[in-house]
Amino acid sequence: MGKIALSFCTPTLNDVKSVRETVLHVEQSDLAFPNIYLLREKYGTTISVHDGCLYRHFSGTGRLQGYAFPAGHIRHLEEALFHVEQHAQAHGNKLKFCLLTEENARQLQAHYGDKIHFTDDPGDADYLYSRTELAELPGTAFHKKRNHIARFEKNFPDWKFEKLTPENSEDALTIATAWAEAQGNSPALLHELRAIKNALEHTQELGIIGGLIYCGQRAVAMSLASYITPLVADVHYEKCLPEYRDAYPLICREMARILTAELINREEDLNIPGLRQAKLSWKPTRILHKLSAVIKTC
Repeated sequence: MGKIALSFCTPTLNDVKSVRETVLHVEQSDLAFPNIYLLREKYGTTISVHDGCLYRHFSGTGRLQGYAFPAGHIRHLEEALFHVEQHAQAHGNKLKFCLLTEENARQLQAHYGDKIHFTDDPGDADYLYSRTELAELPGTAFHKKRNHIARFEKNFPDWKFEKLTPENSEDALTIATAWAEAQGNSPALLHELRAIKNALEHTQELGIIGGLIYCGQRAVAMSLASYITPLVADVHYEKCLPEYRDAYPLICREMARILTAELINREEDLNIPGLRQAKLSWKPTRILHKLSAVIKTC
């Protein structure tokens, strides 16, 4: 078995092409390049692309720690895992895995047998939706969403939707800043605000697609998304001014109308009860569960 030592580095904008070439058939939000890049400091993310595979390691103090399952065209899983084990041993890292899909977990179980121990954190699960349903809001399942939109349209008949451009990107940041201030500007929110600012500064390189809702001349809601693959889009950020909460379903619908993917990933709920309830209210077609694992060494 080849003893090639993987070289892990902090992701940069120059990595976008090589990373995207490895994730051609995935759905999970953690493999969207904007998330890999924008959250690199939060999770201490380093990556290595080798032989068509993307390897990731998370060394931050947050909820993500350890190695992700190799992503991409894996010719020999045993060899790919050997590279991970070799890196862990060389750098004194525990052999831990995170962000495992159920299929990833089955493959690791077959490889490690009784040495592996899994844990499931529901807060890591991705919520996947039909783009068509979000764009059309059909039937009784979306009755409340349509009511919110109707109330917003009645209260603000001069509303309009604009796609994100260099000319209105500052308006998107203003919305995000006001939202963070209303929430209390915690360290986590300030980190998210920096990530949004970074995304708006590098929309072209990151492949960011965005939109804003205006009431007259005032921008009141914003959303930023990208494509994980041509079939799956990911909504990274969605913010409204506190006094315009009915704009949430409207910005969601309008973004779904400009995206072309079959599925929209609206990411995880982080075990926040209100966020979980909100994501469930949009009627996901599937919840993509993710697990963590530790390999026993003795």
